[in-house]
Amino acid sequence: MSLRPAHLAALPLLLAACGDEPVVQEPFAAACPLQAPVRLAAPPDGWQPGRTRVYPFRALGDRILYSFDGPADVDPGYWLVHRCGGAPRRFTTFTPGTVLPFALETDHGTLAYAVDPDGRHVLLDRLDVAGFDVPRPIADLPDYDVPGGVADEAGYALFARVNRPTGSALHAAGITAGAAVVHTHDGDPDAPALHLGDDVVSLAHRGGNLLVLTDDGVLREVDPFTREVEPVLEGVRYFSLADDARRMIWQAIGDDDVEPVYLRDLEASTRVAVAEYGVDREIGVNDFAARSWNRMPEQGLEVGRWVWTGDSAAAALVGPDGTFVAAVRSDTGEPLQVPEHRQQRGALGRDLVLVMPDTDNLVLATWRPTDGDLHVWYRGPVDATVEPRRRDGDALEYFLADPTDGDIGSLLRVDLGTGELTERVPRIGREYQQLDARRYFTAVHAEPVQAGAEVKWTWDLLVFDAESRVYTTIAERVDHFLRFPDQGVLYLDSRGPEPGLWAAPLVSR
Repeated sequence: MSLRPAHLAALPLLLAACGDEPVVQEPFAAACPLQAPVRLAAPPDGWQPGRTRVYPFRALGDRILYSFDGPADVDPGYWLVHRCGGAPRRFTTFTPGTVLPFALETDHGTLAYAVDPDGRHVLLDRLDVAGFDVPRPIADLPDYDVPGGVADEAGYALFARVNRPTGSALHAAGITAGAAVVHTHDGDPDAPALHLGDDVVSLAHRGGNLLVLTDDGVLREVDPFTREVEPVLEGVRYFSLADDARRMIWQAIGDDDVEPVYLRDLEASTRVAVAEYGVDREIGVNDFAARSWNRMPEQGLEVGRWVWTGDSAAAALVGPDGTFVAAVRSDTGEPLQVPEHRQQRGALGRDLVLVMPDTDNLVLATWRPTDGDLHVWYRGPVDATVEPRRRDGDALEYFLADPTDGDIGSLLRVDLGTGELTERVPRIGREYQQLDARRYFTAVHAEPVQAGAEVKWTWDLLVFDAESRVYTTIAERVDHFLRFPDQGVLYLDSRGPEPGLWAAPLVSR
């Protein structure tokens, strides 16, 4: 599974209502902070693991929702336990067919949203209030699309229902691209959802607000709490917001062939004419508009899009051949000379990643647009899978996949000044997290589980110390896991000698 935040990593669970029943109680130890592995919950007495099953769980704020049953079992039980310990509670509010997509953190506590069997969005429970609530439907929300909603860090929920299939065209207005009906909800169970649009083609977060582009080319900024709407622009084909949310690049709707592109400083003004310098500066044209935004899939998803560097200092336009065909500084709109290359691989921090023009080898380089520095950091077989992960000063780390198994590989570090190469981690999962200056947490496939027609995997959880060159095994053959940076890792073990839901610190010897 992915080493991503819990609300992105976990899949929706089908939950069913049932009465209370006893579970094995643990001699609960404090699990925050963790000093040693702690079993937070054990299976019920008499439980036998399903050898053709894996057992997922999910985080709802600081609570863990888990089950040792399957949705098709008779009277399946679902439970909540705090990740820091305590007695599990059976979550009795669910009814058969209920889907739980996510939890929302608000000033009033953690709220659990769900979709009931009738397809209605409901506020399922206030998890920080004792007892379980009667689910309350959220007014003015249409039937849901999986996963039914997402939680925003600003404290509101975002819902989307596709009303025109995405097809091959993405994120641009007026080209018969995919569109969605979009709403937000601020967590107040008595308040209706806020309708953002029936034909939304693109969204971007700007502080606590949302930039919303609809298929008619109107770009608005919406406050999801006060419901205030601020017009930004009309006639917008496409926009790309910098990471710092201070500037954006936008393309004007024209003849869908050759269309002008502008740079706007969003903190200067939102209501000044396009011709006024300092607000909208024309920085070029897209003369391949009809081939942009994946309308010709063989040319790639990124064609027509602007890629920002991580520091928002520069951006580059992806052309039909998969290269950067233009680049600009974001402070002045000044054009930048793009080095010769044959493909682009996006941004890495303050740099853009280029595939250099060598047909016999895969040659990768970082290019810093603001000062022109160009460093080749990899040269190898053309079919190698290489992913740059982090640059720290003159050092760059990258993942090199195993040719026989793309889910594992090695982590290497190259000195961009000298070219010196060192192996940082000899064996690591494709997704990993760096814990500190020398330690890495990763998960690797342990053994396959044939779940019907689908093959799922159990996982070995490891910490590698790059200084001592020692691996520490945290757990083996676990069904599912989530990492909490302030605590360690939580995992469900259904195959070991002490099955259950565990929390373990990420330590190394």
